[in-house]
Amino acid sequence: MKDIPKSKRYALGWYHEGITHLSINEYEEAIAFFNKALTVIPEHPDFLIGKGDVHFAMGQYDDAFQLYQQAARVDPDSFRAWLQSGVALLKKGRYQEALDIFTRILPMNEYDGELWLAHGIALFHLGRTEEAAGSLRNAMRLKPNQPALWYYLSLLEADHEQALRYLLRGYRIDSTNLDIILEIARRLMETGHHRDARVFCEKAVSLDPGNERAASLLIRCRE
Repeated sequence: MKDIPKSKRYALGWYHEGITHLSINEYEEAIAFFNKALTVIPEHPDFLIGKGDVHFAMGQYDDAFQLYQQAARVDPDSFRAWLQSGVALLKKGRYQEALDIFTRILPMNEYDGELWLAHGIALFHLGRTEEAAGSLRNAMRLKPNQPALWYYLSLLEADHEQALRYLLRGYRIDSTNLDIILEIARRLMETGHHRDARVFCEKAVSLDPGNERAASLLIRCRE
């Protein structure tokens, strides 16, 4: 964390309260504590990133991006500010801009598995699948406990059985990940395992009743 003057270190208490509330999905409370910390040091990059993380968790990617960029302007060497800026761009579908950021910060920390995953996702969506596979393999070596990693590895895999192995590994890490659940259901249907597919379709619908893809797959399973 960037240095804080001794006379203002009490703001750290508010920052840590914000982190705690964010970890238990109490977003309004988290924002309030980060705002308190920012009233003491308005341009502290870690406080800005913390507030950005709350907006990110709420799906407010524009607000999150602006806060991450503000943190990066204050501290251009902040790896986290740049990484999160790029991830926010991924969520907005701005894949080339995200890739530009990830490529630029690779020399900062080439051993960060989150960065390699994000790099691979951007490449995948830009149609650069061979390069994406290389980045995802790096992520697998450095930080294999990322559910999205196994989801994207499955998308690059033509063999249904191998794809399902990837997906089930991701599912064991996060059994509520809708992308993984729906891709498992689709692959099971492709291989004729409709009864098993139906179980995953029903779980997807229970997690997100308004998800049109889940509802459509469930109808197909029942047919």
